[in-house]
Amino acid sequence: MFNRILVAIDGSKNSYDALSAAIALTKQFNSKLFLVSVVNTANLPVNVGVSYAPGLTHDLEEGAKFDLQKAEDLVKKAGLVCQVELLNGEPRSELAHFPKDKTIDLIVMGKTGLNALERAFVGSVTRYVSEHSKTNVLMVD
Repeated sequence: MFNRILVAIDGSKNSYDALSAAIALTKQFNSKLFLVSVVNTANLPVNVGVSYAPGLTHDLEEGAKFDLQKAEDLVKKAGLVCQVELLNGEPRSELAHFPKDKTIDLIVMGKTGLNALERAFVGSVTRYVSEHSKTNVLMVD
């Protein structure tokens, strides 16, 4: 049923819970598994004359690589292989559009822990992806 499964990894407990669910589905359907993390370079702080703090993107990328490596290790421990992708941009948009390029059948994401007021002002990556992606989305709590 699901040939290609994407898991969004952001280092949160919810993203690793989503990974656990995706591992089970990957085994059940003999799917190809993709681990994706997005470095949010679209909303970096701006200083006069400098687009963002020097080294900030590098630090964010290193953190995302660490999270992806941890996730990949969990996948290997489960006896599976995966493809790892580190993207730059606006996470909501990248995660909503990436699946089309890779013909992903299912996106597995952790639900956010934001309260209703924060969600109203900031928005949820998971909510945005579920509303704007043409791919099925499984939200894991």
